Amino acid sequence: TKPRRPMVLTFVLDTSGSMGGEPIVLQREAVLAIAAQLKPGDIVSMVTWNTAQAVVLDSHVASGPSDAKVVSLAKSLSAGGGTDLNGGLTKGYSLAQKSFDPSKLNRVVLISDGIANVGVTQEKIIGDGAATNDGDGIYLVGVGVGAGVNDTLMNTVTDAGRGAYVYLDTTSEAKNMFGKRFDETMDIAARSVGVELRLPWYM
Repeated sequence: TKPRRPMVLTFVLDTSGSMGGEPIVLQREAVLAIAAQLKPGDIVSMVTWNTAQAVVLDSHVASGPSDAKVVSLAKSLSAGGGTDLNGGLTKGYSLAQKSFDPSKLNRVVLISDGIANVGVTQEKIIGDGAATNDGDGIYLVGVGVGAGVNDTLMNTVTDAGRGAYVYLDTTSEAKNMFGKRFDETMDIAARSVGVELRLPWYM
């Protein structure tokens, strides 16, 4: 119930051809729902990617909920081209590291259907790339969109990035996960949790 810490938020948005139709609509709704939770002073960056990557927002200081710049970029998203997920994620982490602040929540939000067909496509390699950034305290929130999402790849990347993976199949679910459930999706309650099971001697 306490107010959340200020946030450094980096969107990594899939604009490849496979995102056409429902996936790009869900992506827009997810970005708009997150934008509605912004507070004055939050730092927002955004990279869109297909075959190449484009930094469309770099260390922008949010004015508050539904910041006009973030909302405008969300509404302008369109789909086309191949899917270099690894290239997009690498560029996103680069932006996140540039604005990193240990006193804030540092989050990379990857929104994609997980269909990587350009550049590095092996799930483990992409996942390892996310893991190397965990030491900075930059955690990955993976958001899968659309009926054809590659859950295996998205889960691999998100697990390696020490964050939450959520799947969105409707616009109402986007508003739910990043509206009233924003804090539990974006924050982390505990790290390095262990479970010890003591069995009887005869087992």
